[in-house]
Amino acid sequence: MASFTSDVSQSLADKLREEILNKIEAVYASVTNAVINGAVPEFSFYSRASWECLSFSEETGVTLSADEKKMVRVRLDNKQSVKSFAYMTKVLNIMYKLVQEDKYCTKRDIYYQSPDVFGSQSVVDNVVDNVACMLEVPRWKLHVGVQIPAHDKDMLYLHTNAQLVIVVEKDATFQKLLTEDFCATFGRVILITGKGYPDVGTRLLVRKIWEQFKMPVFALVDGDPHGIEVMLVYKYGSKNQAFENHNLAVPAMKWLGVLATDIAKLSLRKTALLDLSESDLQKLTDMLKRPYVAPNSPLAHQLETMVQSGVKAELQCLDSLSSSYLTQVYLPAKIHGGDWI
Repeated sequence: MASFTSDVSQSLADKLREEILNKIEAVYASVTNAVINGAVPEFSFYSRASWECLSFSEETGVTLSADEKKMVRVRLDNKQSVKSFAYMTKVLNIMYKLVQEDKYCTKRDIYYQSPDVFGSQSVVDNVVDNVACMLEVPRWKLHVGVQIPAHDKDMLYLHTNAQLVIVVEKDATFQKLLTEDFCATFGRVILITGKGYPDVGTRLLVRKIWEQFKMPVFALVDGDPHGIEVMLVYKYGSKNQAFENHNLAVPAMKWLGVLATDIAKLSLRKTALLDLSESDLQKLTDMLKRPYVAPNSPLAHQLETMVQSGVKAELQCLDSLSSSYLTQVYLPAKIHGGDWI
């Protein structure tokens, strides 16, 4: 039975590999044909430059808007895009070889293959996202991932008897929950942290667990614009990965805290809070304009409350009430009382 399952998995993997190679070969063919016919070779992909270029639904999160007017075209006859065309060609070649040989690498590995060519890691990051968008293939299926497992092949057989998942923004809070033995005292909980802004591997894992086990997924983040951004990326997906979000977003995720309304409710001391900076206020203003905020009035209310209060609260502010307040009072009350967004 195990052998049969293994054979089926291998067969599916081989089929997927062939499909991806065919897609890349089709891109090569289009460039070659353009040259032969005296036309200008170009690469095209949907823009993710602004929220206006994207679509949103509660079921899938942030996705691409299939509007031809919102296509980016990287042409070989345009001085401004010649370098981009060369970068995309090089990354396509690397991806083709990785898929063909069934090997994997990180975006960092790609940069170090030709640092003199790319110039910076950010160039590689952007090019990899654009190539994946052009091919309409998630980058982990193009064998480009991150340091932790970020591929379907590493997540085939998941088993758990847990009842819920808590995704923690910061490692310091994650370690605090472990140190205070939260899982043992509260119950069957899966704790996950992306150590700040989440990478694709962490988002893929959270999505897989939610998709397979249909258990509640909660976010525990700082009550500041950055923490809210982290929660929103898990829940709705990021702008840059709009073409991958249907595999990564967890639209059912609930925001436990720290909520803006918690600050007044808990009577937190002013010395435990921080004033919002100008960049914080701009970030909140921009968030309020996003397509998924208006339909979600509780979320919009939290953002507006934070703007009006002029303050933000890190998770550590709860220590001002008690060193064990987070684990023994705050989280149990939130989860059992349904106090989330």
